[in-house]
Amino acid sequence: ASASDRPWAIKSLPPFPAVALQLMGLLDDDDIPMKQVVTLLRMDPALSAEILRVSNSALYGLSRRIDNVSHAVVVLGTDSVKRLALTVALGRFSQRFLKDKALRHCWDHAVATALVCERLAGHTSHSRDRAYTAGLLLDIGRLALLACYPSEYGNLIEVARENDFDQIECERQLFDIDHCAAGEWLGRHWNLPDDLVDAIATHHSRTPNDASTASLATAADQIADALGFSALHMPPGHTIEETLASMPVADMETTIADLSSMEESIRTAISAISPA
Repeated sequence: ASASDRPWAIKSLPPFPAVALQLMGLLDDDDIPMKQVVTLLRMDPALSAEILRVSNSALYGLSRRIDNVSHAVVVLGTDSVKRLALTVALGRFSQRFLKDKALRHCWDHAVATALVCERLAGHTSHSRDRAYTAGLLLDIGRLALLACYPSEYGNLIEVARENDFDQIECERQLFDIDHCAAGEWLGRHWNLPDDLVDAIATHHSRTPNDASTASLATAADQIADALGFSALHMPPGHTIEETLASMPVADMETTIADLSSMEESIRTAISAISPA
């Protein structure tokens, strides 16, 4: 069965926050007015409150407290707040799964992949916003499978990790679909841009070798594993150097050094951003 034959996702998954979906629609707009972002965020008080919590955490280390979303946008910048809003929204969307330790690794991996993808984009000509979002949503198909088969998928993650099984093949055998195809379906259901859907659909079957969104996200996925943030908590399949070998970065040595130094900052971000 293909992802298009699977109506379970629409019934099983909670709706993704509408404000976050609207923000994703503005990813390509570098000149989005600050006021428009603030107006959008105010439409979702719970999302705004969580953004303020993270804004005042150790992640940003601000000397003065931020007490409203307008202040957050002024202090942190429109791009930072957009990325933070998407991350917080995904955290809320995923919250009911995160009490399970094995599934928590999936969340940590998503945040790590997003941060690596954004940093990697800075070494290419790619949009950092677009890269961050692609990394964050790369494994969104896991949530679709989790929503439909919570205990079975949790067990699959444990078994795949402990026995070094091919996770994609296990998913196909157990559920007749893998998380890449499930994520592709979900991305189209949410009307995500085509390049994000392509990244989600192909990140386990492509070699990162150009500056496309899909290549950047695939590389970031592998680098997050190499830094110790594997969703399955398994040894990485590639070193950072191997992953970047065919990527068109401006300076290979600088890029490798930059990405290799990210582990501590990623752990700080995960601690601050994870749902309270």
